[in-house]
Amino acid sequence: MFCRKCGSQIPDDSVFCPKCGAPQNGGSQTSSQSPKPASDENEILKEMKCPNCGAPLSPQPGEAMVVCQYCGTSVTLSTAGWSKVGKHFILDIKIAMKDNALAIAHQFLDRSILHRHLFEKSTVKTTELQYVPYWILDAGFVAQYRYKREEASPGGFVGVPLGGRGGFGGPTVQFNTVVESGTDTSEVSYPVVAVDNLNKYQPPDYIFNLTNKRALTTSDTQGPVKLLNGSVSEEKGRMDGKIRITQWEIRRLQKRVHGFLSADVNVDIADTYLVHIPIWSILFEHKDKSLFLLVDAHNGMVMEELKE
Repeated sequence: MFCRKCGSQIPDDSVFCPKCGAPQNGGSQTSSQSPKPASDENEILKEMKCPNCGAPLSPQPGEAMVVCQYCGTSVTLSTAGWSKVGKHFILDIKIAMKDNALAIAHQFLDRSILHRHLFEKSTVKTTELQYVPYWILDAGFVAQYRYKREEASPGGFVGVPLGGRGGFGGPTVQFNTVVESGTDTSEVSYPVVAVDNLNKYQPPDYIFNLTNKRALTTSDTQGPVKLLNGSVSEEKGRMDGKIRITQWEIRRLQKRVHGFLSADVNVDIADTYLVHIPIWSILFEHKDKSLFLLVDAHNGMVMEELKE
């Protein structure tokens, strides 16, 4: 069937349209009917009301999550219509000045021999501070991993002579490759950026310090720093997060376990909540190349290596 308002194709038993949220009167419209043109979709979106205070919401097409500018409530659009995000937090800005953010980026690049003096020889194109929404997945995981090691076995004629002086008469040591297994169990609060077109804001290995997170208030929505709305639903964030946590744990094991071969990772998500995090994005140009760097404006740390 098709939505009575925006014309999008939706499941036959839909009570609300998952695209625009319009009620479907029990899903009486059948799929044999022609879809209605979506030319009035923007007008339909303007009809959405905050479930907390009743104020009008004005999401842009494609957005699945909007912060109410009147009461600070974050709402998400799902097959059940508009509903509140159960847990919504924010981190305060501690790196508020652009010059301080640039200084952090400069210091970070100078730590690397490959990037030393790169900042001075580059042109800063844009430096922007905004609140980016992230789904935070509180998850536990268990990784069963395999690794190889070399085991020495005395005897035979192949290998390294014992004693270190060489010769052909002494005993030798033969090295055999042994595959063993291990277990790694831990927890992580992993971030998944809640905006589809902001892949550069997805840090594969950076974990935010959320110790000082607090509930989002109305005043946060009226400050000078823009709060971005989201387009990634909580369900999609959880699905993507499981994959990302698995990949993150495998990268950790590759760094920590000598001779790492492979791992099976089981992820269990205990809780999900939304956090708006202040991020400085710095775009600069070096030798006709555009380079991108992110600075965590709450903890004052560069989030990832340079991205081209």
